[in-house]
Amino acid sequence: MKQKRQTTKRKERVTLSLSADMVERLRTVVYWSPKLTLTGVVESAIQSTLQKLEKGKRFKKRKGKLPVGRPRKDQSS
Repeated sequence: MKQKRQTTKRKERVTLSLSADMVERLRTVVYWSPKLTLTGVVESAIQSTLQKLEKGKRFKKRKGKLPVGRPRKDQSS
């Protein structure tokens, strides 16, 4: 039996930037799909991506906040 990750009902606001084209496509899909919401579509997409990224991997708990700004360069190059 697959184990389902426990989810919480508490919501947290996250601010991020997406391309204008992607936002417009998202709004259009939600507009023409009465049962969908922006939050629902984004949550579903993130949940799907997290499941793929976490499959077979164990990530340690973060030790602090995420760094702000651009990602660091890969140190292995």
